[in-house]
Amino acid sequence: EYLLLMKGPNKELFLAGFFFAAGFVTTNFCFNASSASFVETVKASEPITSALVAVTGGIETLSSGECLSLGGIVVGVLISTIGSSSSNAGSSDERGMSSTATIISVGAMVMLANFCFSFRGLQQKLFRSTPQGNSTVFDDLNLQYRMQYIGVSVFIMPTLIYEGPAAFSKLWLLFNTSGIIQNRLLYRYVGISIINGFAFAGYNLASTFTLSRISVVHHAALNCVRRIFAIVVTSIAFGVPITFVGAIGIFISFLSFLSYTRLKMKQKHRPRPVSSLLPMSIL
Repeated sequence: EYLLLMKGPNKELFLAGFFFAAGFVTTNFCFNASSASFVETVKASEPITSALVAVTGGIETLSSGECLSLGGIVVGVLISTIGSSSSNAGSSDERGMSSTATIISVGAMVMLANFCFSFRGLQQKLFRSTPQGNSTVFDDLNLQYRMQYIGVSVFIMPTLIYEGPAAFSKLWLLFNTSGIIQNRLLYRYVGISIINGFAFAGYNLASTFTLSRISVVHHAALNCVRRIFAIVVTSIAFGVPITFVGAIGIFISFLSFLSYTRLKMKQKHRPRPVSSLLPMSIL
């Protein structure tokens, strides 16, 4: 089946699914190895990696104003994330960075995750440009299902080999010592997993739906601003105060995103030269 997917236009579909899953796998490794604030800070550079991939892949061009706006988004998210992490400095679930080597290795892993998501956007756009990947033939729900299926097919065996023994031993220990069925721990875990699964699937479907309608870089910028939204919602829902530094970062990121969106729409509605001999990309 892998050989069939790697032929013709199915190659882009397979690569989109692979990079999509690989991005989440590397992100999970990063969250397990370091603090959430550090990971989210480095992940704020995703618009930059997406711009590099999209421009290098020849599916997008960026003006100087758009590049400056992307830089403003990244800087704003960095400032807001640092401000948010400083207000949670005493949180018990924040892991410290043990050494410079750990910082470098985790940072490199986060950048790898960013590039995986950026290449996923590139491959999805390339697949959408084929007759088989046209939205009238291959809708977003089917596309999301196929990408998830490819990711599970590729990573299920490595996951069972790498994580399976430790996971089963911990479950057996809990079963014998805590009585996970008697104290309803198993039911709570299954319930939370189901809710998380629906939220994860809904988020990914919305991401696929949005990416099919806007550019790769615009999608990455919107995804970066999502972290600002998460900071605001967390502040409201859990009573986490937004610091002055965090508020400045939110303001910078929001204005930069509005600037990028305005420049993008202005470029989209700009008349194209009729006499151009080069094919215009619809991606």
